[in-house]
Amino acid sequence: MHDLVGVDGCRGGWLAVVLPGGDVRRAHARIMSRAADLWGLGAPIAIDMPVGLMDRPADGARPADAAARRFLAAHNFDGHRGVGARVFGLPTRAHLDILRKGGDYAALRAAFPSPNALSKQSWNICAKIAELDDLLRRCPAAPFWEAHPEVAFAHHAGRTLAPKKTGLGAQARRELLDRAGFAVNTLSQSLPPSRAAWAEDDLFDACILALTAGRIAEGVHAGLPSLDERDSRGLRRAIHY
Repeated sequence: MHDLVGVDGCRGGWLAVVLPGGDVRRAHARIMSRAADLWGLGAPIAIDMPVGLMDRPADGARPADAAARRFLAAHNFDGHRGVGARVFGLPTRAHLDILRKGGDYAALRAAFPSPNALSKQSWNICAKIAELDDLLRRCPAAPFWEAHPEVAFAHHAGRTLAPKKTGLGAQARRELLDRAGFAVNTLSQSLPPSRAAWAEDDLFDACILALTAGRIAEGVHAGLPSLDERDSRGLRRAIHY
């Protein structure tokens, strides 16, 4: 098996957990500054970033995001509040064009007032979305597969977990990763000591997506809403788990 990669965006760039030959016991973590640098780490790359996008707000919301919210709700056996909010509303390529032209959030809101506006939270990840979208425009065959950590954790746990920023949620994620064979403390020691570049939940998310990459490599993965969903450029527009 090839090296498998799980990636989560972080303040310092892209946090990648690599499983050499698919072996969790040999996992290592690193932060890459550019999405293009992730390509050399292995394949497939399961990444917590949208791949297939809608072109314009008039096209409607991505079916993948609605399907992911339904998945988390259906597995919310413990009644956690706001699980749908864990799946952000995402920009279309028309939104990203404002960023590409040097516009700020105010320019975006002026160009796309309600109901086509983006939340500030969604705007804050637009630079990374645009970076990956630009890379895939140049290299559409790059081995990036969109995944979502909340969906991946729910799949492996059999239930939607408590929010990741809570003590209960962090403990549940760490215990699940421990059972899967990850030495989380060792992985964290290989990353920059300053938490200005990354947070604990970024590492947890990259780890669980490395397991998703393994499911993709083995051909046993599923997709939300389906594995056949594609965008106008032919990119996979599904959340894989």
